Amino acid sequence: MPPPVQPLPDVLIPEILVRLAPDDPAGVVRAAAVCKSWRRILADPAFAARYRSLHPSSAPVLGFLHNQSNLHVSRFVPTSSFRPSPVAAHRRRHAHDCRHGRVLFYDYDPRSPTQGFVVWDPTAGGLHSFRESMGSSPIHQAVLCAGGSRCDHRSCAGGPFNVAAVAMGFGADDIFEGKSSMAQADLYSSETGEWGMHIYTDVETAFDLVDRPAALVGDSLYFVGESGILLRYGYELLRRRLLRKKFWIKDYSKYLSVIQPPEGKRLSNVFVVAAEDGGLGLVSLHNSYSNTRLCLWARETTAGPVRDAGEWVQRRVIDLKMMLPIWNPKRRPCLCGVAEDGSAMFVGTEYGVFGIGLGSSSKARKVSGVGNVNLMYPFMSFYTESLLLKLASGKNAAPVGDH
Repeated sequence: MPPPVQPLPDVLIPEILVRLAPDDPAGVVRAAAVCKSWRRILADPAFAARYRSLHPSSAPVLGFLHNQSNLHVSRFVPTSSFRPSPVAAHRRRHAHDCRHGRVLFYDYDPRSPTQGFVVWDPTAGGLHSFRESMGSSPIHQAVLCAGGSRCDHRSCAGGPFNVAAVAMGFGADDIFEGKSSMAQADLYSSETGEWGMHIYTDVETAFDLVDRPAALVGDSLYFVGESGILLRYGYELLRRRLLRKKFWIKDYSKYLSVIQPPEGKRLSNVFVVAAEDGGLGLVSLHNSYSNTRLCLWARETTAGPVRDAGEWVQRRVIDLKMMLPIWNPKRRPCLCGVAEDGSAMFVGTEYGVFGIGLGSSSKARKVSGVGNVNLMYPFMSFYTESLLLKLASGKNAAPVGDH
């Protein structure tokens, strides 16, 4: 007869629980339900502080949103045990951006009370709707926490936010005249419920913006244009002017400017990211019959009187042919998304979505079985930490995971 199983020493239990994965919030709920002593450990404020210090400062990816082809339907595809409310399944809401734990939709249903822009907090479930600001020009948007650079986004869920909007050209007439070199921008504040910083300037380069998420690098947002051209939006400067209600601007070029792509290159399937040194970077995917590779570029700035002066340097090339299931030459993979902190890229294939870390190993990991995803918006959140804080404050943890 085998000897009876000995209980774990009490001193080991906190050491095990503090190693619960940040991308598995259901693990906290299950552990809290084991027994009262485990719940007391998890509800100790000191435990929450230790958990926070042990795990990295980068929020984990809990899932991603993508828009189904030819339908105004957004799908939240989980890559963890987190399950949001069914708001994302609204049949006529189209995802436009995701950052700092918030998702920006456009509701195309004219009969909906939220017709127009909608910002959704998947962890808190809140909705905030508002109207667009720049008429019929093709508009590209980015949603951000209103706290700016001073916020670490660990506990700002449900808080105020801003929406930055940019467009090339003015209204319907420019559509028939071709590409425009005139850029315009605006900034929405959820605290005032108004658009407040409408600016425009000639950026001296005629191009169209493409359907790619913007990236927040330093104090600026960068929107992607055709062939890898970037439109820089001075977000932090505009945010501070909006807070101080300083609406008159003398030099618009401080807030809107163009950065050209690597010289002699016409890049396709481009995303803008934060480089490893925290500066500006680009990722592009090159497909051919002989190879499929990711090219990583970094912007090296140079001092001088010219704004945004610098040059692009190719830092790395990652060969995907041996990393991903690329067997059908008629269905090539595509770069479909990047983590908002630039720590990972996501490549869509007919067999699913694969995440590729930007560390030294650059290993590929299948994160979803959904095939042929062309564009996705990763949802990153410190939700596991927020559950521990709820336990510490005496609030019940919200249910997550499969029901």
